[in-house]
Amino acid sequence: MAGKPSAEFYTPPGIPPAEETTFPIELSEDDRLVVRLRTYRKKIVDFAVMQETTVAGQWEQLARIDCCRGTVHRHLVSQDGETLLDHDLIRDIPCGEKSWEVVDDSYEGALDEMEERWEDNLRRWRRGR
Repeated sequence: MAGKPSAEFYTPPGIPPAEETTFPIELSEDDRLVVRLRTYRKKIVDFAVMQETTVAGQWEQLARIDCCRGTVHRHLVSQDGETLLDHDLIRDIPCGEKSWEVVDDSYEGALDEMEERWEDNLRRWRRGR
């Protein structure tokens, strides 16, 4: 009996040869975005844009747009830890030669969305909706 073929997903280049950088973008005194970028051959080949807020002096992640398992997608949780969005699809990343272009092209939109919606994400996190 033949086994089920494993699904192929886009996988970014490892580190090295790719380079990874992480940096914060301050939104307010208690709120920030943390951006993680992996670049290779002048392209963004993997990224995560994470929204964090401080709770009792500790940074807590409440929203994220990232790439994994062949998609660019959103995550959102409530303050109580309830998953409000999990792998909410933004865009598929094809396997093959166009994959880097799709990831690179998706980064700016993800960053813009997180910057524009941070107050809404924070409200949803606090209310759980």
